[in-house]
Amino acid sequence: MPGYLLLKRKSNEKCICIRYRGHSRVIASIIKRKYANIYFVDFKQTSGTIINEEYFFNKIDQYKNEDIFIGVGSNSIRKKIFDKLFSYDITPANCIAENTFIAYDAVIANGVVICPGSVIGSKAIIGNNTIVNTLSSVDHDCILGDHSQVTAGVIFGGTTIVGENCFFGIKSATIPNISIGNNSIIMAGSIVYKDVPADVMIGGNPARIVKNL
Repeated sequence: MPGYLLLKRKSNEKCICIRYRGHSRVIASIIKRKYANIYFVDFKQTSGTIINEEYFFNKIDQYKNEDIFIGVGSNSIRKKIFDKLFSYDITPANCIAENTFIAYDAVIANGVVICPGSVIGSKAIIGNNTIVNTLSSVDHDCILGDHSQVTAGVIFGGTTIVGENCFFGIKSATIPNISIGNNSIIMAGSIVYKDVPADVMIGGNPARIVKNL
């Protein structure tokens, strides 16, 4: 069940969590020490469509002073929410675990999630609304495009360039100096040795195209 996390600054009020699970729980576990009040607003998904969205955005003005996190794993749904928030001049908050390493000259955009144990190297760029999950490593000069998702234990060799809306399965890896096109899926455990075109699924070691998307 995808949902937004709506968070108020610390106060003495009771913490409230409504129907949260999945990726939003991951975010809550990272930021719970920072916020006393965590309110979850859930959106049911039917055939790729988010419902109850109109109700939420009709009341969006009351949330403009809050930190808003997007607790959604699906790239396409997360992008839809991100774009809608931006249309209301709301910039989603970043969720960055305390025990990550981020180089001083790395660039982290908006609405980014960086989970515990991850490493973001020198001059790396993490695009808008992108997830870097637990124990993943983004080496120097890498670029991860907007609305992408990196699952646990992924390794990017230096100067890897990743397009938008990409997905990297658990413990996949790239060698340095390659590029990966928009909307591509890298299956779990894959080792990528050469450039990957847009709109494909690849897998294996060495990784090969499994199908066109």
